Amino acid sequence: MSRIGLAVHELGRAREIIGIVVKYGLSEWVTNSGLGKLLVSKKRLARIERYNQWERIRMAVEELGPTFIKFGQILADRPDIVPEELREQLRKLQDEAQPMPDDLAIREIEKELGRQVGEIFREFDTCRLASASMAQTYRAVLLNGEEVCVKIQRPGIDKKIELDLNLMNFFASRMQRHNPEMEAINLTGVVKEFGKTIKKELDFHHEAANIVRFSYCFAADPDIKVPKVYAQYTTKRILIEEFIRGTKVSNLENLLALGYDPKVLARKAMRLVFDQIFTHGFFHADPHPGNIFVMQGEIISFIDFGMMGSLRPEHLQFLGKYVLGYIDRDPHAMAEALLMVSGTRNFARLRDLEFQIGDMLAHYKHLSIDEMDFSKVMNESVDILIHYGLRIPAGIYLLVKALMEIERVAVALYPGIDFAHEMQPYAIELIARQYNPKQIAAEVFDSLKEYYKLLKELPADLNEIIYKIKEGRFKTQIEVRGLEPLSEHLDISSTRVSIAIVLAALIIGASIISQWEQTRWIGAIVFCIAGLFGFWLLVKLFRRNKF
Repeated sequence: MSRIGLAVHELGRAREIIGIVVKYGLSEWVTNSGLGKLLVSKKRLARIERYNQWERIRMAVEELGPTFIKFGQILADRPDIVPEELREQLRKLQDEAQPMPDDLAIREIEKELGRQVGEIFREFDTCRLASASMAQTYRAVLLNGEEVCVKIQRPGIDKKIELDLNLMNFFASRMQRHNPEMEAINLTGVVKEFGKTIKKELDFHHEAANIVRFSYCFAADPDIKVPKVYAQYTTKRILIEEFIRGTKVSNLENLLALGYDPKVLARKAMRLVFDQIFTHGFFHADPHPGNIFVMQGEIISFIDFGMMGSLRPEHLQFLGKYVLGYIDRDPHAMAEALLMVSGTRNFARLRDLEFQIGDMLAHYKHLSIDEMDFSKVMNESVDILIHYGLRIPAGIYLLVKALMEIERVAVALYPGIDFAHEMQPYAIELIARQYNPKQIAAEVFDSLKEYYKLLKELPADLNEIIYKIKEGRFKTQIEVRGLEPLSEHLDISSTRVSIAIVLAALIIGASIISQWEQTRWIGAIVFCIAGLFGFWLLVKLFRRNKF
């Protein structure tokens, strides 16, 4: 029954999604996927002519709700999937929603904690601080006098997101099947990757763990304040952390009124993000102005640790080499760095790639390094790499996003700041660590251990292979590609044959039952059911031109 209920909800939500898609004049997506002919009539294919295609997509995503908004925000940083015009629109998506009634939010807090608000908090401000699509936040004071921020998840949001993810997987697979050109971007894989990300955000234990890990990274740094997590009150749906009282970096007027030096703040904010990336390999992936506060004493504090990035050693090597190549305006070094992160060793079109990067740099030849936009150049470099059919890890997109955001913050605070030169010492130190004699010796020793292990195990492996050949138990596995359409066709055909056999059995059974007066009415019912199913099967076959 629960599966039937889920199917009913999915059907209702699917019709709602298709209705919104058609409403914003994107009916070709529906008809191309094969769903439009079944669920949407031609009379309902309305269009909004005053907006272009990309604006209509963004408006449709906003109306589709939190799951699609978050997916759109992620796609905004994926040039390998969507064109620049659409990415520009998707960057405008705001994670905002109709506020949850405060009394409902308080009931959810009490339900999650298992106690009344007054039993835990000395004060509780019933006026919300902020409202997003997944959660709502409040300010409160614990019984011991500590000021905290209470983040409560919207009721039922997990079920809504699960429902939307099921439908997104369904639509993605259909679109990929009916549009072979989409096979290269692996849309179904992107949706599954997004599903894992958003499910982590639904569990506040992950965010709490991120904050704790981040606090250990910067425990000895006096320039940063990491909010404390109250683990005893934190659950999957509620997060209670220290309240950060400060001024947002976007409020330059207030910062100046408080006597802060914007240049010092800009350099501190950049330095802290560079430390996260180059030193710890664990960074805040969304350091936009709303997530960075300035506290008394020019101390910087980051909030909202739901989206974090982690870098592998090879990712850091790429970044160090790319930054030095950028500062030297060396297209060869930049191309090698990009190939390194894409996992490509021998690229036949290396010269072409170098030429494209050099041609891009030529557009900035009249600008000094401090006048250039590092994030923009890096973004264009990734676009060039994708143009050659090469892919880069998803974590690099988060890295590019974080660098773009912190550069905007730094430039807004102090327009004359030289972002690339501020990053240069970190890149040099990273390269120096890579070529440190101790590091090289350690890597050589590790390689020797692997070779020793290989030589030690080789005789035993050869003996096992020879023994299996003698015993006739040696097996080989051959993988044949390209037979998926045939397999799918055979599955569909076998299903139809099975249905036809069942229908024939029902009709024959109904005829036999109808021979007796007492059971004639049962035979009539069975015959009607079989007739309806048979008619439905014929309609399906005629619609698909299978006769």
